[in-house]
Amino acid sequence: MNNKGSGYIHKFINIEDLRTERLDPYFYQIELELKKHLENKQTVPLRMLCTEITDGTRNATEFVGYKTNVPYIRLSNIDDNKLVQKGMKYLFDLDGIEEKAIVRKGDILISKIVSLPKMALVDETYDGAVISPDIIKIRPVDQQAQAILMKFFSSNIGILSLKKMAVPSVLPKISLKHLEDLAVVIDEEPEEDSRNEQAILKQKLHSLYEFEFNEIDTSLPTEFWLKNQLTTERLDVDYYRYHTSKTFEQLRNKIKNGQWAQLKDVCEIVTHTVSPKDFNNKEIRYIGFKNIDTTSHRIISAETVPFEKVKSRARYVLKENDVLLGVVGPYIGEENHPLAFVTKEYEGALASSTFVVIRSIKISSYYLLWCLNHPLVLFQMKMERRGQLQLMIGLENLKNLYIPILGQSKIRLIEALLEQLLKGRIKGDL
Repeated sequence: MNNKGSGYIHKFINIEDLRTERLDPYFYQIELELKKHLENKQTVPLRMLCTEITDGTRNATEFVGYKTNVPYIRLSNIDDNKLVQKGMKYLFDLDGIEEKAIVRKGDILISKIVSLPKMALVDETYDGAVISPDIIKIRPVDQQAQAILMKFFSSNIGILSLKKMAVPSVLPKISLKHLEDLAVVIDEEPEEDSRNEQAILKQKLHSLYEFEFNEIDTSLPTEFWLKNQLTTERLDVDYYRYHTSKTFEQLRNKIKNGQWAQLKDVCEIVTHTVSPKDFNNKEIRYIGFKNIDTTSHRIISAETVPFEKVKSRARYVLKENDVLLGVVGPYIGEENHPLAFVTKEYEGALASSTFVVIRSIKISSYYLLWCLNHPLVLFQMKMERRGQLQLMIGLENLKNLYIPILGQSKIRLIEALLEQLLKGRIKGDL
């Protein structure tokens, strides 16, 4: 290995944090710089603020020599955060053009080429226009999200964040694959008192776990198969590694010596799904992963769409105080596992099949939310998840999860703290 190059990388990152897919030092330099800028700022993934992230088309090759209703927008047509007609090309019609490349009023356009940072908001003049492959289209969920994104992409943090999304090449371009996870600042200038109060509440809630995330032994055993026989039900190696880990022993001891109950004994996991005939030809409010904030555990938006557009995914009618828990995706059992509390505002909305809906019976919804974030409950989810290309966890596995049942005084304290935290966040958003 080139020692000189390795030393240069060491300026920015510890060798144990080095990712083999990113060996360019510039990436780690940006990452360190962003960490400083994003410290103590509230962020959400870009996917939560938009319904679509796409790039332009390569199929637009035949242009006409006169103005039509189908402008073709290139980077040269974006100037000073506005779309300009100077040098604009036009297509005769949309024949052969993919839907992803067609823009609508309210879309945000950004440059795919990081060395040419540009941004523009599509107005009614360019509704229905087509974009080139060097432009990325972002469709915000609503006007509030649009304002947040316009402010963010215009900021130094936003520009730096986009540079981090670039794939190394002769002409570095933003990766659409990674863009949806871009951390967008939503409180660039939060009120200090409110922020401190929320941090204190979260710390109090976390301390009540009496078990830290870093207590989980991440060094899973590798020699279990020499002593144990694999079952035909589970052939995935990680399942057995978790079951033979020190953390699993800790979990067993806590269940044996403490008050723990299975989820199915204190809650209802909703299995009744919607009937398509009840929603045919109707508009619904739809909630998927991108509509929840995994940091604050709340729903931040709902899409109003025709039922036919999401009928293969819309599954559950929500009620106030329901808890949404993600059952599909790479974050199952992780600290940022998709989890959200349903407020009165979203009662009657339809939730995606990527969630299960949990209704409290013998415990409160606030306490349930706290339990589902417990490090050892998350560990159980991680232990029971399965899949290679797509991780998921089954309903029976969820029903059999063990959650802690604390004394009444501690439960009341947790409920009060969580109610204060969630209501404080909602109030702060209004």
